Amino acid sequence: MRLGALSNSLPAMSSFTPRVWKSQPDRTVEAPAGKFHAHHLIRPDNLPIARTSFIGRERDVAEVKELLDRRALVTLAGSGGVGKTRLALQVGTELIDRYPDGVWFVDLAPLSDPELVYSVTAQALGMNQQADRPIDRAISAWLKRKKLLLIFDNCEHVVAPVAALTASILHTAPDVRVLATSRHTLEVGGEAAYRVSSLEVREAIALFVDRATAADTRFTLTNDIAPIVADMCRRLDGIPLAIELAAARVKVLTIPHLAERLNERFKILTGGSRDALPRQKTLTALIDWSYDLLTPQEQLFFARLGIFAGGFGIDAATNVCGGDGLDEFDILDLLGSLTDKSLVVADTSGERERYRLLESTAAYALEKLRVSGDRDALARRHAEFFRAQAEGASERYGTGSIFLWLSDVELELDNDRAALAWALTLGNDAVLGGAIAGALSALWANASLVVEGRYWVGLALERVSEAEQPRVAARLWYALSALSAGKRAHEPAERSMRLYASIDDARWSARAQRNVALALYQMGHLDEAKATVEDALTISRSSQDIWNAALCLDTQGTVELVRGDVRAARELFAQALAAFKALETEFGTSLVLCSMAELEFTYGHPNQALRAISEALEIQLRGKNATLIAISHNNSAAYRIALGDLQGSRESAREGLRMARQVRNEETIAVALQHLSVLAALGGDARRGAHLLGYVDRQYTGLGIQREQTEQWGYDKLIATLRDTLSANEIETLEAEGAAWSEEQAVEEALKA
Repeated sequence: MRLGALSNSLPAMSSFTPRVWKSQPDRTVEAPAGKFHAHHLIRPDNLPIARTSFIGRERDVAEVKELLDRRALVTLAGSGGVGKTRLALQVGTELIDRYPDGVWFVDLAPLSDPELVYSVTAQALGMNQQADRPIDRAISAWLKRKKLLLIFDNCEHVVAPVAALTASILHTAPDVRVLATSRHTLEVGGEAAYRVSSLEVREAIALFVDRATAADTRFTLTNDIAPIVADMCRRLDGIPLAIELAAARVKVLTIPHLAERLNERFKILTGGSRDALPRQKTLTALIDWSYDLLTPQEQLFFARLGIFAGGFGIDAATNVCGGDGLDEFDILDLLGSLTDKSLVVADTSGERERYRLLESTAAYALEKLRVSGDRDALARRHAEFFRAQAEGASERYGTGSIFLWLSDVELELDNDRAALAWALTLGNDAVLGGAIAGALSALWANASLVVEGRYWVGLALERVSEAEQPRVAARLWYALSALSAGKRAHEPAERSMRLYASIDDARWSARAQRNVALALYQMGHLDEAKATVEDALTISRSSQDIWNAALCLDTQGTVELVRGDVRAARELFAQALAAFKALETEFGTSLVLCSMAELEFTYGHPNQALRAISEALEIQLRGKNATLIAISHNNSAAYRIALGDLQGSRESAREGLRMARQVRNEETIAVALQHLSVLAALGGDARRGAHLLGYVDRQYTGLGIQREQTEQWGYDKLIATLRDTLSANEIETLEAEGAAWSEEQAVEEALKA
């Protein structure tokens, strides 16, 4: 099976020279903190690294763990800043060994569009997304046989889709536990609500001392100041975030002076009453107090930082927040000052600095920005900056390591989503949003976000005029073709090609034309595909577009292989490999290996085919594209059947089926099931083999696709085996029965093979 539509958005594959490329063989590409990259992590989780110690709440941790033993859904409910997220993360950390399939953290705080809950959840779980499939059902199905803990964090602003998804998961996956944090419960059947209260005085004092010592190593809790600290913790209602904000000030204020400042703030709030401060007002009062102590420049900068979602770098802070009263040269100093005051969290553990605001402080900053009347202006600057970032990433795509490219681009995914929501969902600037959605086409494909990508592209196409914005529309149609296959890719690719030609952009017109050729190949129109891709290659070479030329060579080689010209196919694959080497993309090599494996198998060399596909998998397993990995496992299964390794083939086919179902890729599921039907027949169970063949044939017919060489070989072998055991009438009857099976029934029967 060829990789088909994957090469729309991934470096294409072509010819095979074993071990021709080894880019930094000892290097492992690490995922950023809190982000999941399949096969990069030793333990099965994506929990963010804790930057501070966990103080107190031992009883809370124990009680929540005990609740999760008895209830499938536990919601940690409480006010902002009370420590719900930190408690959830601690519980998850302590339970990692209890869940063989991991503990997975879904951060919902950056979302402004509820529709993205499903996409973000699938991404956190490491799932690919398959277009034209309900993603909520795909998530539930993927979790069905898993035993894991899923943490939904900050649910209150997207509670409806979270509740619906949680209910679906709990109905389908009996061994999955869900731990949610929210200011109010999800109201899902069977939910256990755990109210997260403020810290006890003893715990609050311990937290204050820990954070004060971090702010100033000279700080010591003496007998003289201990009562003052205890009183402050009471006045702060034991709210962890409030305590941390106060403790950050010990480097500039003495404890008595700090207490005096706090008391002045709270006297204003309560009108001088000595009654306990209303808990819901405490945090706002503390942030007010911290904000009032900032310089005017710091206040302005802090408010502007509220426009970012998830996190940001220094360049983003400078370009989006600088100017109009803020000297760009002062940005770094301002970031340092706000970090010292615990209003900004800095992560300097990676190659580049990342900063973020906590949920409560981010909401406060954004409200300040709204009140000042600057929110829309900052939102536009934010969207324009990330449009430029997306377009720059698009231009870099295909050169160098795709794994490093993806880890870099994914860092800004929350900001991209925020910009898209402002531009498209809220209707502020469809052209700007369309430019971002189109430029991110490679991200949507490589980050397993096909469904989300089609969502944004679809919104933009509804709003962008082809006549007025041909370039933006052309890129959107290109993105849609790159996220589709066969007939669904053909028309968008043609529209993109025509629009690019209308504005004399030969480079991108040829890229769209290559997508047209690929779609034609998938539809079985080989002569048209051959002519189309040859024309695209000529244009790409004249415009010195090495990337698209390599893709064209790959597509040409694929067409020639199917047409039976093995010599031409080998030569074209070799040329594609050379082009990919010039681009220094190890992923291109993995695709070359896949292509050449198919060529070797087609012409009777299963040993060489298996060696090539094994090397390809070694590279692919560093990434997170489950469709690509599933296809390689499926091909490996076929090669092993030819070599007589039926047990190895069974393991490969089952893994291919598992990965294909994960991404809801119907064609790849059908291929895996066909391999398992062959194994059933070869193992003496011809009736099961015929049943499965009937189901597979129905899938091929419904999808409008044809068997490629490897699948045709398997089909011929299966038919011959069936005819040795069953009559023609028996085969026909069993196939008809299998054609009526559901996918669940077909999979269940196949796994018995």
